[in-house]
Order: sequence, then structure tokens, then C-alpha cells
Amino acid sequence: MKFELLVAIRYLRAKRKQAVISLITVISVVGVAAGVAALIIALAINAGFTEDLQHKLLGAQAHITLRKDVGGIDNYVEVAKQIEQIPGVVAAAPSVYDTVLISSSRIRKGVIVKGIIPDLESRISALSANIVDGSLKDFGQDSIVIGKELSQSIGAFVGDNVQIIGATTTLTPMGSMPRPLTFKVVAIFSSGLYDLDSTWVYVPIRDAQRLLRTGDVAGSIEVKVNDIYDARVIGKRIVDKLGGSLVFEDWMELNQSIFHALRLEKVVMFITIGLIVIVAALNIVATLIMMVLEKTRDIAILMSMGATQENIRRVFILQGVVIGIVGTAIGVVLGHAISFFADKYHLISLAPDVYTIAYVPFRPEIMDTLVVSAVAVLISFVATLYPSSAASRLQPVEALRYE
Repeated sequence: MKFELLVAIRYLRAKRKQAVISLITVISVVGVAAGVAALIIALAINAGFTEDLQHKLLGAQAHITLRKDVGGIDNYVEVAKQIEQIPGVVAAAPSVYDTVLISSSRIRKGVIVKGIIPDLESRISALSANIVDGSLKDFGQDSIVIGKELSQSIGAFVGDNVQIIGATTTLTPMGSMPRPLTFKVVAIFSSGLYDLDSTWVYVPIRDAQRLLRTGDVAGSIEVKVNDIYDARVIGKRIVDKLGGSLVFEDWMELNQSIFHALRLEKVVMFITIGLIVIVAALNIVATLIMMVLEKTRDIAILMSMGATQENIRRVFILQGVVIGIVGTAIGVVLGHAISFFADKYHLISLAPDVYTIAYVPFRPEIMDTLVVSAVAVLISFVATLYPSSAASRLQPVEALRYE
């Protein structure tokens, strides 16, 4: 062990007359550990929300959505097959969207209807995996699949009939009147996203076209890709190949505001909770200054025995760095342990109608841990600069004069 590190560790050990310094040292270690643990937990929550939200959104949404500037897409099944031949594309499925009114014997509510081809839809979304009651095997003409929250709010369950009223109207002797269509509920899904489960319904694409009077066209073609982070590049590739008036949106663009808010929240949390580490660093400064005053005679003796100013400076720098490393190590272990148990046992519950999920997810990431650890040790190092410089400037003769 190097001379400077040996002396630094020896100085950190308490003796009876140094009890106050030892207490401040412990407080400094605890402060660093608390700051690091709090940062890791906060960043784990942010990463957990981001991962959970991304997983659920991509289970319900396509990676790429293709539309025409004006009108619908003709020959949509053939176009979907052409898209599937493009490198990077896993599957493509046509769909029709619109806002409609759903009516049961109990209540009416505005929802989004999506017309799909079941076999193709199952290849791009997690609809079939999200079914909690009923079966998609019965999904045919005049049938409907609704979300769990919607089912409970309107009192419609598997086997019940509901009416869907679109925006288009039929001319009657009483004037223009909406024409409702009756559908049988054959399945109920739960995606884990409250907005989706409470406002979305699925019907066969032919029924959606009939309801919305769009003719035999698709409103969009949804695409699933191998690498979600290449969605924008693949979208451009599809548009360039198919040409026409097609335009596209990728999943990052559709959910830009959500993920931007989460990134901003991550930065804010890092700054605000990082102040705990800075407060702990002030304790390190106080500890080292008191140590310099307490060890004035020892420093003078070391310098008279040949220790240089650089040696003395390193002794006190290493003291602060050791405090930072020990506190950081404890904080990392504590932060990961709390995150693990909180995520495993769902310790923090949430209102799903507000936060879209039922509990707080914790997903600590290695990169976040490395950054937090590096910053904590760096702050601890910076805190040692002034005390170590003051110690190295002591003059042995002056220090021993009054001893």
C-alpha cells in the first residue's frame, strides 16, 4: 500500500480525542450513500416508466403508420404484401380508424373504432395476447372486441350486444339521421394502458368500412419492424419504394411529447437529487479542514521527515476520495436492493386511470449507475482540493513552534 493511502486510512480511524471528526466522517459517508441511492432509485423509476410505457405502447401501436395525404389506400392487402418485402419489415396490416359513439343498455360513450383484419393484426400488435375474456376465434362479421375498462364503464360483457353510431348519416323522412349498427361483444382485452382500454374497440375492417362509409379502402397501413430504433429509416425506405402520396409517422414521432417529458424529468431529477451529494461533499470539506487542524503537528513531523507538499496533498485528497468511494459503494448496493424489492413486490401502488399503470416500476440501468457513481466520486474529489492545498502549505517550523 502506498504511503499516502496508508496515512489517509489511518487518519480516518477514530481515536477518543477525534470522536467529533469521526462522527462527521460517518455523516459524510452516509450523505454520499443517501444521495447516490436516491439518484439510482429515482432514475430507476424513470427508466421503469419509460420501459413499461414503451412496451405497452408498442404492443398496441404500430412501429410505422402509413397514410395517404388525401383519401384512403386502395388495394390495401396487396400494398401490405409489398411492404413486407422491404428489408427490416416484419409485418404490415391495413386498418381503418374513426371516432364513434358506442351505446349499451346502460350508457353511451365516445370511443375510437379500429377496423382490422384479425390474421394480419395479430402479427403487428399484442391484441391476441391481451385478450382476458372471450376469444378472437369468434371475431367475425358484426362482432366487436372492447377494452376491459370500457366494458366495465358501459356494462357490456362477452355475449352482450352494443350499438355503434358513426359520424355519417342516412337521409330519412325525418331528415339526416345517424345509422347505428349492432355488434356482439366476443372478446375483452386489457393492454395495461387505461386510455386504450377505456376508449378503443376493434371490429372487422369490412364492418368498419360499412359503418364509416369509406368504401373498400384502408385509412392506414401499420408496419412492424425488426429494430424499433430504425423505424424512421425504414419508413422513408417504404415511401421511396411505393411512391405515390404516401406519408408515414413512426412510433417515436407519435409519442414524442410523452418520451420528451420523461427525458426532461430524468434531467431534473438528476439535478435536484444530486444536490444531496453536493451537501455530503460540504461535509467532506468540513471533515478534512478539521482533520488538518487536528493533525497540524503530525503533518509538520511528516514534512520534517522528508514528505513533500505533494505527498501531504495526496494524503488529504485520498481521505476525501475514500469517503466518496465507500459512500458511493454503499449507495449503489442500497439503491439497487431497494429498486429490486420495490419492483418485485409492487410496493408502490398507483391509480391506473391517472398513471396508466397499477404500480411504480423500478428498472435500474447500468449506465445510469456508472454515471451517478462517477459524478459522486468526482464531487468528493473536488471537495478535497481546498483542504488538501491548505494542509500542503503548512510550514513545519511554524507548526511545531507552539507544540
